[in-house]
Amino acid sequence: MRLPLFDMHKPVIAQVHGYCLAGGTDVALLCDIVIAADDAQIGYPPVRALGSPVNHMWTYLAGPQWAKRMLLTGDTVSGKEAERIGLVLKAVPPEELEAEVESLADRIALIDVDLLAANKRIVNMAMELMGARTMQRMAAERDAIARQAPVVHEFYGMAKEKGLKAALDWRDAKFGDGRGNSG
Repeated sequence: MRLPLFDMHKPVIAQVHGYCLAGGTDVALLCDIVIAADDAQIGYPPVRALGSPVNHMWTYLAGPQWAKRMLLTGDTVSGKEAERIGLVLKAVPPEELEAEVESLADRIALIDVDLLAANKRIVNMAMELMGARTMQRMAAERDAIARQAPVVHEFYGMAKEKGLKAALDWRDAKFGDGRGNSG
């Protein structure tokens, strides 16, 4: 399975602010380093009624218990909490985010590009030996199976009939986390 961000020979830094949800996490968590605003919101709410992440890096970054906590509830965490659990490298105040990422990028740029590529590949190979590429393939397969669940069809039917906002409210209201009408 080809993962362009993971396989790219140059380092990739994700700069996360605001909401990094669903597919946004699929992109950000494949980057080499993730720096977030401390008030960013990171999570995968679609697990509540739409499937599972196809680019599964949650276990590798946050560990199995936090991966399960996030993916069995669809809850989100702040950038500050994501730093604490290892989902992101660092969280900073929003007004410092761009400068923090630029400073890190400038520091990385001091290293020869061939050495960067070699060291990135070594770390990625270690992750592959831990099953990362197999996990990516399996996660995509499991997502395809999960999308056949009755709740997924119910969600899409409601979205078609009543609109996306109503379907999202239906999906999230029972969790009381402010995403649905009851929050």
